Amino acid sequence: ARACALSAVALAPPPAAPPPAPPVAVAAAPAAAYDSRAAAMRLPGAPGYAAPAAPHAPPAAAPTPPAAAGGMAPRPAATPTNNGLSSSESLVDAISTASTTAALAEALREVEQWQWTSDQEAGMKRCKMYVPEQPALAAFYVSSVNEWKLLQPRVLVLTPSSYFRVKYDQKSGKVEHYRKTPLRDVLSLEKTADGLKIYLRGQDGRAGPQKWYQRLERKVAQISTGSKDNAFSGRVKDEFYYAREYRPSLPAGAPLSADQVTDVLAAALHKTAELHRDSLPADGAPFEPPPVLTTDERRQILHDRKAAARAEEERAEREAAEAELRHAVEVASASRELEPKTSSQINSAVLSRPIKRARRAVEADASLISRAEQLKAELEEEHRVRVEAERLERERAEREAATAELEAACTQAAASRDATSLSRSLKRARRAVDVSEELLGRGEALKAEIEAEIKAAREAAEEAERERKRAEREERERVERDAATAELEAAVGAAATSRDLVWLSKARARARRAVGVSAELMERADNLKTEIDLEKKLAAEEQRNHGR
Repeated sequence: ARACALSAVALAPPPAAPPPAPPVAVAAAPAAAYDSRAAAMRLPGAPGYAAPAAPHAPPAAAPTPPAAAGGMAPRPAATPTNNGLSSSESLVDAISTASTTAALAEALREVEQWQWTSDQEAGMKRCKMYVPEQPALAAFYVSSVNEWKLLQPRVLVLTPSSYFRVKYDQKSGKVEHYRKTPLRDVLSLEKTADGLKIYLRGQDGRAGPQKWYQRLERKVAQISTGSKDNAFSGRVKDEFYYAREYRPSLPAGAPLSADQVTDVLAAALHKTAELHRDSLPADGAPFEPPPVLTTDERRQILHDRKAAARAEEERAEREAAEAELRHAVEVASASRELEPKTSSQINSAVLSRPIKRARRAVEADASLISRAEQLKAELEEEHRVRVEAERLERERAEREAATAELEAACTQAAASRDATSLSRSLKRARRAVDVSEELLGRGEALKAEIEAEIKAAREAAEEAERERKRAEREERERVERDAATAELEAAVGAAATSRDLVWLSKARARARRAVGVSAELMERADNLKTEIDLEKKLAAEEQRNHGR
């Protein structure tokens, strides 16, 4: 499209040159040194804007030069102006003083007289005729910046109640599509360093990656919390949330800079919205023309809004903290009036959290905090004194009870010679504070004496038991010895007669197990056994020899 525009400019006849600007005016306000903030301040709706005393008549169109050879359409000459700055100011003033839509359209007719290329003129004319709302007040070639930061060549057509963003194909000379935006949906206009940013009530076009990420973050927060509430800590949807930026596409040889064209576009949008507001019925929905701001002013608005919200939060927190602290002071003061009172009733802890909260609050009542801290210190001292007094009282009561119990246990132990209760009483008396050392010594001595007696009696009983068991064992051994001796003697006599060892072997085994059996008897039984065994052996040998 730009190549076509350049070729059209090359083929078009040279336009009539405007008269040269006075050097003083150029030196006083060059276009390169144009202050965007100052220009925005002169726009309608901007702070400090003052309308001119008298309206400016719209500049007359330059005479059309004769047709060039070859049938090429002649190019209109640019409107003679002193310089770009003065032309921009006069056009902005003419737009701002227009009281009717017809007057505004007449003021915006100068836009058509800028040195557009033939393709641009044809596109603007085609787009103005294509939009469904008529009359079309003006058309501007712009670069639309979407939320993906892509520059899209578009034609911006302004009508009395809306503006249209039209996509026009210069090669085919056709309108591909357009998007209508009612002026009542425009919230504010911001003059940026590169163009004009229009803030709307809703999304204009497809959302960009930043909003996608915000939606994803909001969804993740809802899933993680298990709630459908908007648990999203990102950017709040304010009047500056939905935006679309337009950067002027200047015609070749235009006398105005991009900054000045932005002023004209902002003034036209604001004035059109103002006239549209005035044409609506009084009982209709409220509608205010969008103010014109600079980027610094928008940032200041957001900064002031955050500061106001922060100040409101601080005020609410301060009032809540002071109210909580006053209530805590009342509760703590009431705890001092209880008579008699214990240490648990002296409630100084109720002041701790409210005092910390009041300290964190901004500009909280310093006298209230000081009074609460003083009351807390006094209550803590009273609590310390009361705790000490209660501790001493408990120690005194325990000491008297332990002393009485120990004296009773000593008397009972001396009579019963049983140290069980005396041991428990001594342990309690040792744990108690400042029990009489003389009483403790007497109890310890009595306990040691009783324990010595009990030990001696136990040892005597154990010795008697050992003697009894030894006597019983000796008696059993004597009985077994006598029985084993008698049985062995009988077995020896029977074996000597019968020459059979059956009874002798069993009697010998019992005699060996018995204690103190006669050794002479055991020897005689052993000799007899040996003798009988030898006889049996010789008899067996003879029998074998006889059999051979």
